Amino acid sequence: MAPAPKDDVVRHPPPAESTPDGSPPRFIEDDYGRALAEARARGVPLFVDAWAPWCHTCLSMRAFVFPDARLGSVSPRFVWLSIDTERSQNAAVVSKLGVRVLPTLFVIDARDERVVLAWPGSLTAPELATLLDDAQSGVGPRGPLAVDAAVTRSSVEGRFDECAVMADREAARMPPGTAVADVIRSGIDCAVKLVDHPDERARLADLAALGERVASDPSQPILADDRSDLYDYTLSAYQALDRRESAQRLAQAWAAFLEDQAARAPTPSARAVFDAHRLLAYLALGEPERAVPFLQQSERDFPDDFNPPARLATAYFAMKRFDQALAACGRALELAYGPRKLRLWSLEADVRAALGDVAGARAALRAALDFAGRMHLGTAYAKEIAAMTKRLAELR
Repeated sequence: MAPAPKDDVVRHPPPAESTPDGSPPRFIEDDYGRALAEARARGVPLFVDAWAPWCHTCLSMRAFVFPDARLGSVSPRFVWLSIDTERSQNAAVVSKLGVRVLPTLFVIDARDERVVLAWPGSLTAPELATLLDDAQSGVGPRGPLAVDAAVTRSSVEGRFDECAVMADREAARMPPGTAVADVIRSGIDCAVKLVDHPDERARLADLAALGERVASDPSQPILADDRSDLYDYTLSAYQALDRRESAQRLAQAWAAFLEDQAARAPTPSARAVFDAHRLLAYLALGEPERAVPFLQQSERDFPDDFNPPARLATAYFAMKRFDQALAACGRALELAYGPRKLRLWSLEADVRAALGDVAGARAALRAALDFAGRMHLGTAYAKEIAAMTKRLAELR
């Protein structure tokens, strides 16, 4: 039997045979067979949330969207299943569904397991309700969501020039909502990869200006986590363009926004949704020490979750407090499970190398590679494994 989940997520209500009208969804956790059988018995589609405990967007959906009463109109029409993609027991389902982006939200025809909808990313509760209405009616994403899907697809499939051009063309004329934030983020990500080309630099500058405008607009009906993500991507655009003053200004605005959201969060789990981005914002500002208090609080609040000590290790490493970084990394590794452990061992190798412990750094990398071999991680982690293999060979 797999160990109990170790994460800081908001737990869904206990699984139920059905969801009462007007109630938010009730999820079956990590049991595809049971959920599929229930969907077939009830004659309804299966909704699947493919997520991971380190994914801030996934945690945002679980904390702020799925519990929303506005999903009450669609919740009885589906069986709801959540799949932790890090768990080995779910590997076959993750492979079968072809999960490439986290979260990915699926609608599956329970009769033949045909994927009716695969939506990569997040949505507000009203947007999700509309998307599910359409999926059940046999209609694909429409309007802005169709543009969002097309831009995302071109990015995921590596067609970066097409992605950047489409995003630059469409984003400025899209209505407010999650789709415009997604399109700008995807466009920035693609344009950054092509930033050495003069046309792409101009396109990236346009997208960055629009990204800052949308992120800073409180009237945009988007999740706080998506707004934060847009700050993050826009900051990366300014950094790629060597616009240091713009990057610094935006990082300060980003950190202020996140502090406000964390202060207003209704529960510790909802507050912890913002931990990853709060750390990134302070790293961008060169002030990692400001992340330590809230990460220590999260570690106290969620003693079985690997994320807070893992993030503390990153903060301490940036502060050159290597002994504390190593201790935090050790605590995270004791709690972690699944492929995320690779990054923890890689971080441990960084810390040990900074301490001059080359043998320890090599041991950490060997542990990661041995684990990857036992897990049979496949192509999804091929680049990460290749980088660690190369680094191990170079460490002398």
